Amino acid sequence: MLLYVDDMLVATRDKSLVNKLKAQLSSEFDMKDLGPAKKILGVEINRDRQVENLFCHKRSMLLRCLTNLECEIAKLLILQLPPTSSCHQISVQKSDEDKRHISHVPNSNAIGSLMYVIVCIRPDLAYAVSIISRFMHNSGKAHWEAVQWILRYLKGSIDLGLVFDQNIADPGGAVGYVDVDYSGDLDQRRSLSAYIFILCGSAISWFLHFKPLRLCPPLK
Repeated sequence: MLLYVDDMLVATRDKSLVNKLKAQLSSEFDMKDLGPAKKILGVEINRDRQVENLFCHKRSMLLRCLTNLECEIAKLLILQLPPTSSCHQISVQKSDEDKRHISHVPNSNAIGSLMYVIVCIRPDLAYAVSIISRFMHNSGKAHWEAVQWILRYLKGSIDLGLVFDQNIADPGGAVGYVDVDYSGDLDQRRSLSAYIFILCGSAISWFLHFKPLRLCPPLK
C-alpha cells in the first residue's frame, strides 16, 4: 500500500501498520491524510491493481521544463548524446563570438532543470547530464549543442518512466550491477564508475562518479 501523508510517502504490505503510524504521527503533529499516493516531489504515480504494477513518471514536470526553456525542438531524437559528442575541456569557449553565443542561451538553466528531472525517475539521462554538468561554468558552443540534443531526446521520450511490476519481482529482492570504464575522461584521464539496482523490473538506485585513474606497477 502506498499512502501520501502531507510530504511523507508511506509504503507497506500491511494496511494496519499504516493506520498505526498515522495515529502515532497525528498524536504529535498536525497532519493531513491525502489518501493513496498520486504525486510526490514531481513524480506522478499511476497504479494498476489488475496487473499489479506501478508506473512512475514526470511528464507534467518535463512539459513545464521544456516550456520554460522556450527551446525550439523541431526534430526528436532517440539518443541521449550524439555518438561523436565533443563535450570535453578542449571545446570550451575560446573566441569572443563563442562567448557571445553562450551568453544568449539558457545553458545553465537547462542543465539545472535536467539535473532535477533525472532525480528518481530517468536513469537513462544520468550519463549525458553528468557529462554536460561538468562544464556548466565554462561552457562553449559544443556544450550548448549537446544540451539541445538532450532536450530533443527528452521531448521525444516524455512519456517514459519506471514501471514496477510485482509479477517479475526477483525472489532475492533487489539486484545490483556495477561497471567502470578505463580513463574515459579525455581531460583528466579519470575513470567513470557506476552502479544501478533493480527491483521489480525497474531501477530504484543509480550513481555515476568520476574517479582519478590509479596507476599500478606491473605484476612480477
